[in-house]
Order: sequence, then structure tokens, then C-alpha cells
Amino acid sequence: MAEKKTILRKIKVLIYKLKRKRFNQNTFTYLVMVMIALTFWFINKVGSTITNESDFKVEYYGLPTNSMLVPGVTTDVLKITLSARGALLLTHRGGYSPIRIDLSKLDIRTFPESDSTLKFVTDDDIRAQVEAQMPADYKFISLRPDTIKLDFGNLRNAKVPVILDHSITFEKQYRLSGEPTLQPDSITIGGPAIIVDTITAIHTELLTLNQLSKSTVQKVRLVIPDGVDCPLTSTDATISVEKFTEHSIEVPIRTVNVPDSVNLRIFSQKALIRFNVGWSNYNKISQDMFAAEIDYNDLVGITRPQFLTVRIAKQPDNMGVANISISPEIVEYLIEKQSPKQ
Repeated sequence: MAEKKTILRKIKVLIYKLKRKRFNQNTFTYLVMVMIALTFWFINKVGSTITNESDFKVEYYGLPTNSMLVPGVTTDVLKITLSARGALLLTHRGGYSPIRIDLSKLDIRTFPESDSTLKFVTDDDIRAQVEAQMPADYKFISLRPDTIKLDFGNLRNAKVPVILDHSITFEKQYRLSGEPTLQPDSITIGGPAIIVDTITAIHTELLTLNQLSKSTVQKVRLVIPDGVDCPLTSTDATISVEKFTEHSIEVPIRTVNVPDSVNLRIFSQKALIRFNVGWSNYNKISQDMFAAEIDYNDLVGITRPQFLTVRIAKQPDNMGVANISISPEIVEYLIEKQSPKQ
């Protein structure tokens, strides 16, 4: 009764406001009639009993030892029909709480002539548990599907690497000193074989760091796929940062794959290799760590090029050398026939 009085009071206020607007008499009369009709419809609905079907998510517990349910096949939503006063259903907001099913209290059966990992229970099996969890003032009518599938799968463990997904920028003249390291850098996961067998690595959430100028250690959450059991939720990422500078080394240009019958003359005997290197390795760099060469096989073909390309044939792979370039990049050449050796 209180609800009806509140609704009527609000309608009277709205009619008063409409009177103050400059509507013509026909329009005003029409709007008033529509509101009166809607009012009686609403009062009738909130006072009557309405039946409605709603989706309820399902959470299972009490699983058999050393078992895990496979998502996708296992029934994870129940469609439950409830009845209640219209006021309850019309004012309901958001989703219902999940239905929790205790499998240890049920008779779990295997489908005839099917994979032994696929089991089922019926709607009658779980009815008592479902009814006990219905919201107050709601009457349980029915649920579907009538067969609730449970896929336990074959459990398997696997050790997989952890991969850091990152987006890092640095202040001017700073950069990574080696690749980021993770602790731990691999983890053991478990779950249904049908899922675990498809996983080659576990990635982290995206680590975003901007304008770094010093090393840092960050805890990063792991992205664990659905249906997978993992004892860890995060890993520690160490980002080593150092200042770098430009360095250069001059090396002789050597020729390779030149036949004995040919003398290949090039018109630049040395090349300058420029690169960036961290301060910690600057004084460790030496000329013998680099080599530049020209390959005679580049001349093999229908037409000979006007220039030969100078390539970097050797560089250190553990000194943090980056942004490497060579000058000159091409050289002129001359091919001379060699006199046969006596």
C-alpha cells in the first residue's frame, strides 16, 4: 500500500509540472490519460505474481581427489524458473549469486559408451541444493538443462617457461643492459591434459615502464589460462638499465671466395664500424672482436654490379653492442686475371 501511495504522489507532482508547460489542451489530456493507464498497469504488475526464467552461474566443489573440471564442456550455467511478486522481479538489479553444487553429495554417473572422463548428474540430483540457495521470497519452479555435464579430463602436469610481455622506454642515452630476467623463469602447471598439452608458455600481464634511467625490480602478475592450476600468481622481473655511448672500431676489409685465377682489387682497404655500447663494456671492446668482408660470390650472375657490398662478418654477441653500422657500405672494385702458377 505504501508503494502505491508513493507512486500516485509522484504522478500528481508530474501532472502539476506538465500543467505549467505550454502544451495545447489535447496534448495535455492525452499525456494524462497515458500516465493513468501506465500507473494502473504498473500497480497491477507489482502486486501480482510473475514467473520468470533467469541464468545462474554454477560453481562446483567437493570434487573427487586429484580431479579438475574442464571448462567448455562442463555445464556452467543453469536456467532457473522462479516466481515472485512483480515488485521483486521488476526492481531486481544485476545478476544473481552463483549456485554452488557440492559434488561429494551426488551420485555422479558416466555416459554410456562415452569417454570415461565425461560424467553427468540430473536436474533431480541437484534440485535440493538449488532450492536451498534461492533468494528469499522467491519460489523455485524448475531448472534446465535436465542433464548437467561434468568433464573431469585426464590430469597432467607440465613445466613451462614464463615470458615477460613488456613495453619499456628509456631516458636519452639509457637502454637495457641485457634482456630482462624473471624469478622464477619457469613454473609447473597442472590441469586437464586437453588444456595443458596446448600450453607452451605462461605470459605475464603487460609491464609498462616509461623513461627509465636506472635498474628496477617489478612484481608482475601471471596470466593463467582458465582450467589450469598454478601454485604461483606472479613473478619478479629484473630490468637492468645502463647508460650507453657511441664507440667506433676501424678494421681491414677482407675478401672471401675469390678464385685462384682472379685478383680482386677493392678501392677501400679499411672500414669504420660504429655502434653503441654500455659504459661497463666500453673499455673491453677490441678490434679483433669485429671483421668486415666482401664476398666474390656477389659477382656471380648475368650482370655484374657496379659496387660490392661491405658486410659485418663478426661482432661480439655478449657485450651489449647495438645500433651497429659500417662505413663505407659499398666499394668499387677491379677484377684482374691471375697468371697461372708455374
